[in-house]
Amino acid sequence: MQAGENFILESDEEILKINSPKDSVGGPYKVIYKDTESLRYAIVSLHWGGEPSLGMRWFWGNLGFPHSRNHSTWFIVPSQNWKSLLNGLDISKEMKSEVLRFLGIENE
Repeated sequence: MQAGENFILESDEEILKINSPKDSVGGPYKVIYKDTESLRYAIVSLHWGGEPSLGMRWFWGNLGFPHSRNHSTWFIVPSQNWKSLLNGLDISKEMKSEVLRFLGIENE
């Protein structure tokens, strides 16, 4: 699988195939946001260690970032940053509410 600058970011299905490290990642389940042009990154909802979380990954260079042993992996966003991250994204109120419910956070 191409994981860096040649990765087809337009396909949510391809993004959701990244599930490493398998011992820690459940899902990923839904692409919440992606920048397919300048910064080339995606944010997804997933389970990390059995708990709801958000993952982020950049798609540039040969392997993208992060990666481990030539496998694409997710950067797990710390829970204290979830609301700030979601508030800074250009997503619908419905999407934000859905993600907050998944994360177990009350919508404000």
